[in-house]
Amino acid sequence: MATQTLRYAAKALILREDKLLCLRKQGDIGGYYVLPGGGQEAGELLPETLRRECLEELGAAVEVGALRFVQEYVGSNHLFKDAHGGMHFVNLYFECRLLEPALTHPLSPDAGQVGLEWLAADALDKAAFFPRVLAGRLGGAGNGGWAWGSGPVYLGDSV
Repeated sequence: MATQTLRYAAKALILREDKLLCLRKQGDIGGYYVLPGGGQEAGELLPETLRRECLEELGAAVEVGALRFVQEYVGSNHLFKDAHGGMHFVNLYFECRLLEPALTHPLSPDAGQVGLEWLAADALDKAAFFPRVLAGRLGGAGNGGWAWGSGPVYLGDSV
């Protein structure tokens, strides 16, 4: 078995009414959307990771709430294996609340980040939103059209 790099990341589920705050990015596959957040550094707790990443990518402080989803992504098992073949990501999705408005042009955006966009629950399936598995899990009753379920949900190895 080939050696893989394991990376833990914390991601933010930030709601405003019936919309989810996403990073709009541009890359090899064209335009797409991801959630704010990023890789955990050694010695850093996951809520600290998420607060740091949101400051960098949104230019705004967040309050980190409950863990809602856990998703793994083994790059060699998926469509983007040429780019991610040696990667194994463990993404942890936390419900968060903005403590201040997000900036239109953050000071330290991610590579390829071209903006921020609030997407409605019914737009996630139609948009190039990643991870795709989360798009199907987020819609539903409650939370202004969003459904978390009763606790953390393990989503397995998925895109």
